[in-house]
Amino acid sequence: MVRMTTIGWALLFCVLVCGAVPAAQVTVEGEVTDAVDRQPIARATVRVHDTGISTLTNEEGRYRLLLSPGDWQLQFSHVSYESQTVSVTLDSVDVTRDIALGRATIELPGTTIYSRAYDPAQKIILEAINRKQDILNQLHDYSYDAYVKVVATDLDKSGIESVFAIFESQTTAYWEQPDKYKEVITARRQSGNFEGENNFVTVGQILNFNANRIDLGRYSLVSPTAEDALSHYNYYLIDTVFLDNRPVFRLEIEPQSDADPLFVGHIDIADSTYDVVAVDIGVNEAVRFPFIDSLRYAQKFARFRDEYWMPVEIRFSGQVHLAVKFPEIPQNIGFAQTASLYSYRLDEGHAQGLFDEYMIEVDERADDIDSVAWAERQTIPLTQTELRAYERIDSLESIPPTIGERIGQGVALGIYLATIGDEDIFHFNRANGYYLGLGGSLRPFTSNLWTRARAGFSFGRDEWEFELGGAYRVWRDRRLWLGAIWRDETVRRPTLISDDDYNPTFLAAGWQIDPFDYYHERGFQLFARGKLFNHVEARVDYEDYRQHSLGIANSNAVFSGDPIVRANPMIADGTMRSIGAAVTYDSRPMMRNKGRDVRFGAVEYTRLTLGVEQADPDVIDNDFDFRKYYAQLVHRQRSLGMGVTTVRGYVGGSDGVLPPQEYFTVDHGNGVLFGDGEFSTLDRNNFVGDRVAMVYLNHDFDRLLFRKSGLPGIKDIPFTLSVYGGTFWSEFKDGVPAAYAGQVSTANQGYSEIGFGLGNLTPFLAPFNLGVFFTWQVGDNKYDTSDFAWMIGFAF
Repeated sequence: MVRMTTIGWALLFCVLVCGAVPAAQVTVEGEVTDAVDRQPIARATVRVHDTGISTLTNEEGRYRLLLSPGDWQLQFSHVSYESQTVSVTLDSVDVTRDIALGRATIELPGTTIYSRAYDPAQKIILEAINRKQDILNQLHDYSYDAYVKVVATDLDKSGIESVFAIFESQTTAYWEQPDKYKEVITARRQSGNFEGENNFVTVGQILNFNANRIDLGRYSLVSPTAEDALSHYNYYLIDTVFLDNRPVFRLEIEPQSDADPLFVGHIDIADSTYDVVAVDIGVNEAVRFPFIDSLRYAQKFARFRDEYWMPVEIRFSGQVHLAVKFPEIPQNIGFAQTASLYSYRLDEGHAQGLFDEYMIEVDERADDIDSVAWAERQTIPLTQTELRAYERIDSLESIPPTIGERIGQGVALGIYLATIGDEDIFHFNRANGYYLGLGGSLRPFTSNLWTRARAGFSFGRDEWEFELGGAYRVWRDRRLWLGAIWRDETVRRPTLISDDDYNPTFLAAGWQIDPFDYYHERGFQLFARGKLFNHVEARVDYEDYRQHSLGIANSNAVFSGDPIVRANPMIADGTMRSIGAAVTYDSRPMMRNKGRDVRFGAVEYTRLTLGVEQADPDVIDNDFDFRKYYAQLVHRQRSLGMGVTTVRGYVGGSDGVLPPQEYFTVDHGNGVLFGDGEFSTLDRNNFVGDRVAMVYLNHDFDRLLFRKSGLPGIKDIPFTLSVYGGTFWSEFKDGVPAAYAGQVSTANQGYSEIGFGLGNLTPFLAPFNLGVFFTWQVGDNKYDTSDFAWMIGFAF
């Protein structure tokens, strides 16, 4: 009798249930070279005919495909070379197939489009503009897989020692009309000097050159195929090349104005169909990114279904130059991102609910790399230099730090704690004095659990402080968290200007400059927060605290012999039991990093919060009786091609008797460095009330206003310009309470200021590029504040 092994039973089960044993994939690899000089051809496209499978050759001309056994046709193509199609038959043995491509470039003289009424370049671009609307109307949705690689190099070194870091990822992306986009990182790896948690390399939303405007940072650039492109660009027909054995026109793109942010470079357009098949562009001098230059963006396209030209390669590169030396970071860094897009699925539709706030998601298993699965989707082989650099970096990271390096790390940590700092470990304020402790937030075991704990000693008050809390996510799709916090510690009064992330330790310890007022509370808080709709979240809190006033614990200053110490106003001592609720709309996209939510920064966005808080002794035993309500708005947008405008607004009111710890407070900000949205002429004064209204506007022209003036001596000014201004009002509806007369200030007659700033003054200190800001109070000075103030600040 034949005895069936475990493996045999498994194979039999697969045959009966699946129909057949899955065939192992076979590797097809090789080198693509120039038929004349036998030099490798980098970034040639290798497509498998009648499939969405494609890959690219690396810098050494090497390519690699994984295919099932069978008969396949491989098409090799590159601009300036004749395409070649070869047949391969695969069984169970890996195949090497080297290809030599013949040159097929036909050089033509350049032609300026405005030299004749209707020359070839002008006709070609007009046909491409007319063609793009057909393309936009035809394709409803698509998805693709991608392999993405970023290599960062030290420009002051050569060879494998120049490679500073390598990041790789494999992703699946989805797009749908009009501009819905999502990308999922399914696997990722990186050199040993970076953690996987910091690897977010993706294709990103592909620049759509069929659009009329392309947003790039703070700029909105006219697309080379925009309906009004001929009003912004000159075009030159510089040559005709071949792609997939069909003629392709190469047009040079030249901005008509150096004052407007525009593209420079070339665009390839297919003969007869007038599809855009390649783009290789940079930006003109009107586009400025701080301490970054030599930006270059390129796309290569391949034809699918004999109908759609889709990107199969995207390259993005540039250089970063830092004037200030940081430990373990090169001062001159080059970066090059290469993305290979393949396995396109066109007009197949997407699952309901696929597109939400999350533009990027990282799969929970993205860091659990299976070498076989990784190799199947690594469509661009690493070069020998990159492979050796990987080994070198990983081996260096395994070497323990020297004593000198550890001392340097300790000094850096000390500077960090004393300036930016972690307030759970070290901080200073006038109510606590110096504080030293341990604490932080963790997500142990699972991304659904959040915990927080801290304990420390206040040397000014000679007391211990504690905080302990946690939350559990009970509904992932709705981001519903339920949690609780218990504390016995010093807390800040809420303010309208300085947010919870601001740490005043350095300025408070050095000069006693601190915008916050403090009190002590002991008790607990229960909360629930979750998603109502896309981009809309709600939060409900119940607070039960015993609160009392604090005096001045430390009036000294390290850098000031006779510091000005602002009083710490009294609060109304008692037991506060309140219920609060808030709803926030935030248009910024998000990333889900293995279950953890991160919100992206954005040039254009709107954030609106509506909130209410109530303490009612008729509902629960309470020393307070009030209702407080507020609305807060931040809106940011590009404005008419002249920079970015930011509007901030706040309005709040109350019923009943609002205690001082709940007053609306317009604080003076950090008071030393200019901060966007801060009132610079307040000196060290805070204004409070049980009713408040505030609006603040800032417009950053960058250098555009100077450049667009066209005036000699003005248009070449290298500085940036911003203008700003704001106004606020605060009062007590029944007048300042007698118990706090003389302790608080109100702006019941309104307070306004305007100013301007000049930035990009110290590019030689990059990344610490400073600006100077001049601010005037508007109208008669009715308060103990300044008529004029000037400040230094960061102005990139």
